[in-house]
Amino acid sequence: MTIHWCGTGLSAIPGLRRLLEAGHDVAVWNRTADKAREAVGDLTSNIHVFDINNLGEMLSPADVVVSMLPGDWHVPLAELAIS
Repeated sequence: MTIHWCGTGLSAIPGLRRLLEAGHDVAVWNRTADKAREAVGDLTSNIHVFDINNLGEMLSPADVVVSMLPGDWHVPLAELAIS
């Protein structure tokens, strides 16, 4: 199971860092890879530029998607996860 964490804004970083520090398999998705690297690059290199199509290609049935993106992305991400 991989946790696909989408968004590395200020409110997202503490939870994301906690998951990574605990050793969970987390793929980090953000609008810019540089910002994600600033936030958690010391804990992971599994960082991707957010693209819903690329995310969809990487999802497996047991994976989890966490949306820390603006609200208008929650429904498309939920639909992707359900599909």
